[in-house]
Amino acid sequence: MKTRMRRTWATRTAYLGVMSMLAVGLLFPSGAARAYAQLVQLPRIAVLDFENKSGYGGASIARAATDAVAGEYQKTGKYEVLARGEVEQQLKDLDLAPPLTKTGFLRLGRALQAESIITGEVSAVTFVGSPKQAQVVLTVRVIDIASGEPINGAVATGYSNRRPGYTGDDDTLVQEAIRNAAFEAVRTIQNYTIPEATILTTRAGKEVLLNRGIRGGLQPGMEMIVVRRGEEVGRIRVTQVSDSDAVGEIIDFGRGIQSEDRARAIYRVPTVQVRAGKVRTEPSRRPGEGNKLLRALGPVLIIGLIAFGVARASSGGNTPVQTVLAEAGADGNFEPYVRISWKTTLFAKSAPDTIQWQIYRSDFIGTDGNGNLLPVGVTPGNQNFFIDTTVPRTFSYASLLREGSEDLELEELEGAPGVAPGRSYTYQIALVYRERIEAEGETLILFKLSDRVRSGQVTVLQPVQLLTPVQRSEDVDPKDVRFSWLAAEGANAYRVEVSTDPTFRDRSRTFVSNEILSTAVGGSPVSTDRINLETALLNRLGLLGQRVTLYWRVGARNLGDNPGPIPDPQSKLRYVWSRPFEFTTQELPPAP
Repeated sequence: MKTRMRRTWATRTAYLGVMSMLAVGLLFPSGAARAYAQLVQLPRIAVLDFENKSGYGGASIARAATDAVAGEYQKTGKYEVLARGEVEQQLKDLDLAPPLTKTGFLRLGRALQAESIITGEVSAVTFVGSPKQAQVVLTVRVIDIASGEPINGAVATGYSNRRPGYTGDDDTLVQEAIRNAAFEAVRTIQNYTIPEATILTTRAGKEVLLNRGIRGGLQPGMEMIVVRRGEEVGRIRVTQVSDSDAVGEIIDFGRGIQSEDRARAIYRVPTVQVRAGKVRTEPSRRPGEGNKLLRALGPVLIIGLIAFGVARASSGGNTPVQTVLAEAGADGNFEPYVRISWKTTLFAKSAPDTIQWQIYRSDFIGTDGNGNLLPVGVTPGNQNFFIDTTVPRTFSYASLLREGSEDLELEELEGAPGVAPGRSYTYQIALVYRERIEAEGETLILFKLSDRVRSGQVTVLQPVQLLTPVQRSEDVDPKDVRFSWLAAEGANAYRVEVSTDPTFRDRSRTFVSNEILSTAVGGSPVSTDRINLETALLNRLGLLGQRVTLYWRVGARNLGDNPGPIPDPQSKLRYVWSRPFEFTTQELPPAP
């Protein structure tokens, strides 16, 4: 009898499951069902109210920062951002009030079924330049609910737009700068890869072997949380790193660390200070970094180290990357940017500690007090790409002596300019790294700057503005279509794509024109010859004579760029693509 009841229950369950699936299929078209499935699977995040530590304004500034960061996360489409009311009600139900302890983060995260919690503060609000601009620094932390520790974050600076002759109130400028800082912070967080690894084995309860190394972003001294089924079970500190694995000492055995447990790096959030009206960002420093041996060992050793560095550089021994690619692109809002990426050499992979990549641009040629070329941006040592946008930025970089420095001191660079559409650039990349030298029975640790490696040319391109067929045109004759658009400044080659697929991913449903060469200045009209889409596209799709909605776009590039814009994932064509337009063809009677 029990067996029969089990089978009956299983049969009913299977029947209900099948009927539910059929219902979903009937109620939602396949595309909507896929979107629905993706929606319910998005990771949930909660954004807690920020603090205002700037000394300017009050709670309204913190509220604006909270809403701006939550809004930027929502725009990515990668998360379900919980409503403020839901978060506040849960805090009330749990009798919790910010700032939360680690236990508070754990309780709130579990109650909300959130993957992570976003918290932060308005670190600084200042006014710079003429005409006056607001400068806002936001500190944003992504808290892991398994440990209550930050596993990601950013310190981002936003500026209000320049407004010559502006006479309005300062709050308007501050609100604008907050939105720009939130955009930069969320983009930085999205671009950062959290170093993670799996524990392969433990050694006598003192050490663990990890399955990731330098290529996985692990560094000596890095502290990591060990997690099993979403709960923290211990902590380790990385002591040795090779290219593909690492060793860590157990600093908190907790509930027992086992093989197959996951280890996640703790993110060290930089601190922000305002000194004499200037904002300085200083990274968290590991214990023991920097020592006084360099001065103690005397000038003879210093001269020897200079000679050693020169000899090593001349032999290519501290060249950090094999190739540097600078590629133009446009983001989801069709705003232009340049992506700089690089492949590291064995030298960079084997360096004991890769601290910071410095990115230099051909139009930014100033030098600092140590005679170093000023970078236009920086990125962490475990990140092999940088995004250069049109927005000015403020950041801290390591300025080092030629022979190296025993202390890692950062200089703040304010208002490094963004790129300008229509201009061509080249980039150079250099690595700040830590080197260990044995000298006279002592260990000398130096922070040094590698050789610079140059990219090819890249031209920043604003996506073209489409003209005809105008957006949502109807009754377009598919046998006789002329496409036209306004030229992009800096571009001299174009290509038109027409598709029944609005995403242009299905290449079998897409027509691609030949490349169209044009030296028209930016804003001038450019057009194709007349194109017969019946023979070029509709015939092979079996759509002749039917009313069909088609989507079209134009890609632009500069033929002098090397290698060219970021390639399309499907077609591999290197163009900066416009926002698509759509039009509907005529419905024609069948042939007699």
